[in-house]
Amino acid sequence: MEHGISPSEHKLRSIMQHAPIALFEIEENGRIVSINLVGEKLLNPLSSEELAVGSNLFPCLNLINPDLSNRIRGFSEPAGLIVHNLQYSFSYPTGGNKHFQITVTKMFEDCVIVSMDDLTDKLKEEQALKIAQQEKAVAQGKYEIASEVIHDIGNAIVGFGSYLTRINRMLEHYNQDNLHKVAVFLKQQQEPIGSAIGAPKAAALIDMMEAISKSLSDSQDELQRSVTEQLQIITHIQDILNIQRQYVTGHESQERKLVNLKEIINDCRSMVFANMEKKAISLSLNVPLSPVEIKGDRTKLMQVLLNILKNSIEAIEMDIGEKNIGITLQDLGDTAALTITDTGKGFDDETAAHLFDRGYTTKTTGTGLGLYNCKAIIESHSGSISIQSNGIDKGSKTTIEFKK
Repeated sequence: MEHGISPSEHKLRSIMQHAPIALFEIEENGRIVSINLVGEKLLNPLSSEELAVGSNLFPCLNLINPDLSNRIRGFSEPAGLIVHNLQYSFSYPTGGNKHFQITVTKMFEDCVIVSMDDLTDKLKEEQALKIAQQEKAVAQGKYEIASEVIHDIGNAIVGFGSYLTRINRMLEHYNQDNLHKVAVFLKQQQEPIGSAIGAPKAAALIDMMEAISKSLSDSQDELQRSVTEQLQIITHIQDILNIQRQYVTGHESQERKLVNLKEIINDCRSMVFANMEKKAISLSLNVPLSPVEIKGDRTKLMQVLLNILKNSIEAIEMDIGEKNIGITLQDLGDTAALTITDTGKGFDDETAAHLFDRGYTTKTTGTGLGLYNCKAIIESHSGSISIQSNGIDKGSKTTIEFKK
């Protein structure tokens, strides 16, 4: 203990020395009478020399804000509050920003206490919290919009399915045999009909009725198949809408069952057939005869394959010569490998490096979430996905591997 200092004074000085904020006792001309540890650490980077008792604090204060020194010098009252909890920002010459909250109090003549609190971390946390809240609000808004869109699409699909079901029932009740019986009856009565209207006309009438009967029969069969396929597609779309609802509501299904990858390929092929036919794209399939099963979520896996096929279809321009998409499925024992190739426009190495980045897209109307979500789904199935291209206009190859 220093000579002549009472225990209470020593205790007070120790408290000041180790206080969690920067504290300076200065004279009115800026000369430092005492400085604590936090003060040295906070302001030494601003000073041309190490701050200590006898140094002048004003040069450092001037770097933060010249008004601080001016207000201290210009304060004429014997005691009082000079600056109260004012915030100042400063950029260190070596880099980095600091935000201070400063209070200056004149205790008595030639005794001014300057306290500085470093708010940098606190403000960063507040800013991060604010950004997080804004992002949460934006995400919530997107979820609400997505929920409404999914709901509207679901209603439209239900309505469409109802009309198809009605058509299906009408086809089931439509008795094509009656027309066929009429054609048979006319043929049996060809001779008397020929006597009434002439043999050539009777023959023509019978041929026409038989042709109409056959044509209607073929059309009914084709219509029946088309309606059945459309109803199956609607079921698949409803499955996809259900998984999207789970994403939106945050209740993602963790159910894993044995799924046949061949069936997923066939279902997805049916759903993109119209788009491929419109662009005259041929599809080549190379799949094993026996089922290839893995444990997974059927709807999510369909979502992945549909997204890959959709990207391949969009990548193939209308005016190119070779327009082909190939799907190969291999059963490799412990693993199953699915490969999708296309003759689309391909991509360069720079694009390849960012394909699975969240928010990255090469499309003017893309969200950058398609491949990002595909990768997340595949990895959640203990699988891997990669996409390669030999360059622009050289197509692409997507490889997905699953552990069985």
